[in-house]
Amino acid sequence: MNLISNKDLYDLIKSLSKSEKRFIKLTASASNIDVSLLDLFTKIENLSEYKEDVFIKSKIKTESTLPKNIISENLYQFLLKSLRGFYAESSPSLIIKDEINNILNLLDKAQYKQCRKILNKQKQVAYQYERFHFILELITLEKLLINIERQFNIKNNTIEDLVKEEQMVIEKAKNLGQYTLLHSKINLNTRQKNKAKTESDLKKINESLNSDLLKNETQLKSLKSKIIYHHCRSILFCRCQDNQNREEECELLLKIMDGHKELIEEMPGRYITTLSNLINIAYEEKRYKSCEERIKTLEEKLSIKAFGATDLQLKIITAILNSKIAVYTNSGKLNEAKAVAVEIEKTLEEYQDKINKEEQLVFYYNISVMHIYFNDFKKAHQYISLILNEGNNLLREDIQSFARILNIIINYELGNIKQLGYLVTTIKNFYKSGVSSFKSEKLIINYFEKLIQYPEKDKKHIQTLFKDFKQELLELMKDAHETNVTYYFEIEAYIESKISEKSLSSILNEKYKKAWLN
Repeated sequence: MNLISNKDLYDLIKSLSKSEKRFIKLTASASNIDVSLLDLFTKIENLSEYKEDVFIKSKIKTESTLPKNIISENLYQFLLKSLRGFYAESSPSLIIKDEINNILNLLDKAQYKQCRKILNKQKQVAYQYERFHFILELITLEKLLINIERQFNIKNNTIEDLVKEEQMVIEKAKNLGQYTLLHSKINLNTRQKNKAKTESDLKKINESLNSDLLKNETQLKSLKSKIIYHHCRSILFCRCQDNQNREEECELLLKIMDGHKELIEEMPGRYITTLSNLINIAYEEKRYKSCEERIKTLEEKLSIKAFGATDLQLKIITAILNSKIAVYTNSGKLNEAKAVAVEIEKTLEEYQDKINKEEQLVFYYNISVMHIYFNDFKKAHQYISLILNEGNNLLREDIQSFARILNIIINYELGNIKQLGYLVTTIKNFYKSGVSSFKSEKLIINYFEKLIQYPEKDKKHIQTLFKDFKQELLELMKDAHETNVTYYFEIEAYIESKISEKSLSSILNEKYKKAWLN
């Protein structure tokens, strides 16, 4: 059964770097593979878009020694094998795995001294990278080797020592598993609800922070567990908007990883996420100069080998683009924000299905907000519609929730008054389904429900409503928790623009002028 489609092969080839392609071609030359495979590889490499006829023509080549229906699958398997070879000498896991096979082969050949040399070295490497499953495999091999060495009166570890060591490693592995599972649960909840909206949300966050695993460092048994510990705490502090503690956790995490470079190789995604979190903290605290400096630090990671994998490169690129458009939009820098929006569109087109839905939603949301701030409500409506058409309501519930509010504001600005009544009813039903909301979100909905009662010409009543709106909102904003709303949309500045009749972008530019000083 052919499990590999032609599109799978096309996508894999298009994901290869220049150095990977070069290595594959050299491997192909050295191994003298079937000419049809290399020919198909070259044709796909030169394609600008997927074309099925290229595969059909390749399958009917008469000089091929391969069955005509499996050329694509054979090429796919050859590419995977070549990639294993490409990374074999740079990946600690692959090196240890190969050396374990070497130990087994040497045992068969009765080369016990060589076995001991390799085993001791690989155990040291496995401990350095905290690869506990490999350590356990090596301990199992060492037990065999000790029994043989005793027969030659060679003294190394005892079986008793190895049993104790094995138990210690199992405990560390189990501890790491506990923290990994905890992070998965926290991360899943955060992907659904980025910011805490209710007292119930805050209570759950505090319960997590005070749990046995996260209250302090007493439960930690390895550096990897320690990294996940700080990562979990930083996520929870983010959710309850405690940026001071969140920043401390991020700095501690980076300090540990910078002090143990091998852990950056092992957990590059966490390193990138932490740098992104520091950018977000500076943005939320309105420290735009610091934000820009941290963006540059993240950009520098694009050229570092440890972050060279496609998924890591995309993680960095999306974090940079979202940060840039948010900073430029909020500070009223129209040209810079629009330039980033163009770059986002190119990135979405270039990488298509490689960028996950969550990142796409954040991109669309930020571009929509940009167009609202710069008074292009038609464009804003196009992008907000892309979010509203998303079928999975649990994916970034916070963004999907506020997108509905922005949709009301956009349609109000476009003069779609007849449609607003339906939209207000729809969003009320959305919240009835159990989706949590800020009090200020409900206030926004209530006031737009009032606003649609007055025609556009009735400026006197509309002005009065916006002034009342402003007073009630200011009262709500005395609750520090409610200020989280500005993370999604500058509602206070929007109301001020309706009262003063100044542009929203000019109000924001003035409001955050000092943000570029720190």
